[in-house]
Amino acid sequence: MRKGEVPGPNLRTVKRGTIRRSTLLDLGLLVRHRRGMWSDIAQFSKADLDAADRAYRHWATTQMKSNRFAGFIVDVDGQPVASGCVWIMQVQPRPNWKGTEAAYLLSMYTEPAHRGRGHGARIVREAIRYAKGRGINVMLLHASPFGEPIYQRLGFERTKEMRLFLDRRKRRRRTPASRKTPRRAR
Repeated sequence: MRKGEVPGPNLRTVKRGTIRRSTLLDLGLLVRHRRGMWSDIAQFSKADLDAADRAYRHWATTQMKSNRFAGFIVDVDGQPVASGCVWIMQVQPRPNWKGTEAAYLLSMYTEPAHRGRGHGARIVREAIRYAKGRGINVMLLHASPFGEPIYQRLGFERTKEMRLFLDRRKRRRRTPASRKTPRRAR
């Protein structure tokens, strides 16, 4: 809990820490944690990370102000140690989905010294509660190899998705996860 904060609808005490909703004042932390996430799962240049930080800060600010984005932060002993966000995005109508919105889980990160203590799972459960409270019945995400076991334990299922970078220069960048994909025999 931050100095001067009292428990309320945006703050819940959980085992081994407090989980709270982020505010615009937390954007610096959310950007730093997102950068940490990218640094953990792939190799990017400092220039690419800096550009992504600026773009994300602008995008997240806009989404937060439009009530389509919520961040969740776990504080331990008054210090933020983990965060994750959910974006309420528009989707096309589908036969088994209620409405035209889906919750997209993103930017999940736990400080290295605090990993393995369930903070990520707590954030996911809080994001699920948030989405259900908005009447949304589906949550999507892209899992890193680090996070996938957590998501599977919480009931997420693998789906098939494909991607094509329309800028040819981007096509050659491969993440550690994509390198694990076996090549077809020639």
